[in-house]
Amino acid sequence: MAPLLEPALLRRLEALALQVRRAVSGQMGGERRSKRRGQSVEFADYRNYTPGDDFRLIDWNAYARLDRFMLRLFVAEEELPLSLFVDLSGSMDWGKPNKAATARQLAGAIAYVALAALDRVRLTVFAEGETSGGAPSRGRRAAATLFSRLQSFPAGGVTNYEKLVWPIGRQRPGMTVLITDGLGESALDPALTALQRAHQEGAVLQLLAPQELAPDWSGDARLRDAETGVEREFTATPLTQGSYVKALAQRTDEIERAAHRRGLRFARLSTSEPIDEMVQVTLRRIGLLA
Repeated sequence: MAPLLEPALLRRLEALALQVRRAVSGQMGGERRSKRRGQSVEFADYRNYTPGDDFRLIDWNAYARLDRFMLRLFVAEEELPLSLFVDLSGSMDWGKPNKAATARQLAGAIAYVALAALDRVRLTVFAEGETSGGAPSRGRRAAATLFSRLQSFPAGGVTNYEKLVWPIGRQRPGMTVLITDGLGESALDPALTALQRAHQEGAVLQLLAPQELAPDWSGDARLRDAETGVEREFTATPLTQGSYVKALAQRTDEIERAAHRRGLRFARLSTSEPIDEMVQVTLRRIGLLA
């Protein structure tokens, strides 16, 4: 099996970091500012000394000024809980380059940025059958196992964003990235509302194939729904193609507005873009990475 991401790309990803807008609270030490007070190089506040406190934290300059013992408090650095939800439904298993294959690579790249920073990563794939989660990963050494899991999941089934409500709701406040084409019949709103209620920040990344963004075929055809199998006759003309492009743009605008209303970032991506460009340019432009 070919590697999910090339070693040269992984080295470039190590220079990036997830960009959070607010302090986080994790379970383990990491490289992220926490809501709690701890020990790091960044000063946070003072408080009065009480018996049992570490006397090494006493600020003697403050004692000289105030004639009482004061402790220096510092910003604790903790891990960022990152959750990746990857759509591998039937509609994603289409296009050249294939959307499902690109989604796996994109998720892997974002996950590696987090793992390199000692952030905790939980991967959830929603496709046919039960939503697949699994134990969270942490550290660069966990990347190979996470990449292998990403590549092992088959694509198929009907998109059902309501299946995400429960796994989203059980998360601690942190960051969530949802990768999907947004083309299922079910509405995306239940999942986005769940993200808002779970105090998640992050992004919705709409991934489409170039053949969807700019259809280049004409004449009569029999179209088959990739998820339901329903077929219908269709004649491609400049008028129908224009209507399709307009409807797709409207769907994208709806998803973008819904994401922004809930404080989430949004980007529409094409599988024709190299993963390196998606990460280094687009995800940095929307403020997900820095």
